[in-house]
Amino acid sequence: MQLAFAVLVGAFVVSWTGLRAARERERILLCALCVGFALSSGVFRFQAQQCALGGVLASLENEKSTCGLSIDVVEGRLDIDSQTTARKNRRLELRVRALELVGPGLRIRCEWKRPVFTLLVFSETGPRLFAGTEIRAESLRGGDFIWVDARDIRQLEEAWLVARLRALLAGHFAQGISMAAGRAGSLAQALLLGVRDELDTEFKSLFQEAGCAHLLSLSGQHLSIICALVALVGRRIEHKEKRVRRISLGFAWLFVWLAGPGPSLLRSVFMLSAAEAGRMLDRPQSSFAVLSYASVLLALCAPSSVDSLSSVYSFSAMAGLMLFSSRFAGFLKPYLPGSVAQAFSASLAALCGTAMVSVLTFGTLIPASILSGTAAAPVMLAFMWIALGGGLLAVFVPMIGYVTAPALEFLQAVLTSILTFGASLPAIHLGANAAWRVAACVLIVLIVALMYAVPWLRWRKARRTIEDLRARNLRLRSRAECLLFEVQEE
Repeated sequence: MQLAFAVLVGAFVVSWTGLRAARERERILLCALCVGFALSSGVFRFQAQQCALGGVLASLENEKSTCGLSIDVVEGRLDIDSQTTARKNRRLELRVRALELVGPGLRIRCEWKRPVFTLLVFSETGPRLFAGTEIRAESLRGGDFIWVDARDIRQLEEAWLVARLRALLAGHFAQGISMAAGRAGSLAQALLLGVRDELDTEFKSLFQEAGCAHLLSLSGQHLSIICALVALVGRRIEHKEKRVRRISLGFAWLFVWLAGPGPSLLRSVFMLSAAEAGRMLDRPQSSFAVLSYASVLLALCAPSSVDSLSSVYSFSAMAGLMLFSSRFAGFLKPYLPGSVAQAFSASLAALCGTAMVSVLTFGTLIPASILSGTAAAPVMLAFMWIALGGGLLAVFVPMIGYVTAPALEFLQAVLTSILTFGASLPAIHLGANAAWRVAACVLIVLIVALMYAVPWLRWRKARRTIEDLRARNLRLRSRAECLLFEVQEE
């Protein structure tokens, strides 16, 4: 009900925005804040409902000696594809529709008409399971988390047609990537499909130590490469720019569906959709308005992940790029080439946007990510372009791997060298002391404020100089007019 109320109030605000004059913006802002509060309350209530029954089940597992009941069987549908954890276990996120509790001489089966809550189940490494698969997990064991043996997991019924089609396409694309990338296939699958099951643990930790863990997560950078490739091909076939943009947006949604709707990818595709909708309605929106629309859509479509760490990092980095990228570019362009200054400014802006999140969450700040991220970005771009083109062609022409595999393996070696150098640079560790973390956040805010204060002081100084020159010009002009008048009288 609260989410429905938020949607209704949002529709009212949107319609009122188009009808009221500019002098009513204060009231519109107040209504927008009301929408935000209503939407936030709806999201938090939804998350509380999702966690309530899961907490009860966890308490049953931890206190089975008291209540005499424990979870034995759970049935449900996979919400997302199974993922491999850092310890090489398999993480299953189930939308539960039935479970069985056992006790002394007692078995209770609870069943719902539709999945009502989410439950995390872990097992040892096994074959990848795709979203939409109906499974039954038996002989569950509790503790800090719910565990099941791989042999006790079985598929209940055939998945939906859409889920089977997605699994078929993803499987063929992953096979094409493996043929085209050779020994770099695990990295190519992680960058193009978000599959990090075969990626070496040391290699993943190297990304984290260098401050480039965001490069492994599917986000707007990966989506922009897909859209750029589609637009490049589309302009050769279709000469209407509007149609090419819409085709690119369609392929972006196809990629999100194929790779899995993570928070970063959803944020990116929602921003693309909102920007394109604004162009279609002849109402182009500012970048911050598009980011706000994306946050509202993410809260409505995926309320359980809107406050996840991945989502917070994604929105913080994008806000940092919007706020600080042009500022840093203006500072660096007089000293660096244009493309290098643009890359450095993007890395600095993303670091400023996510610095407070990193400090408050982990107590760590990695300044080396500016250098390693700037150097790794073009290598990753070239790697993804070659892997994407080679993976698509390898499905039909397997021999393409003899050309693309050496190039991708060389780029992976270059990327490893860059990350090793970045990981060797010192990082700032603040520990668990909350006072140090808060002080570091205050220092970050002061540095960001200084970045805005310096141009403002320069502008004030230039304005005073111009006013002084105008005043002097007026005095000189008046004196010249007086002298001219005296000459005419003589």
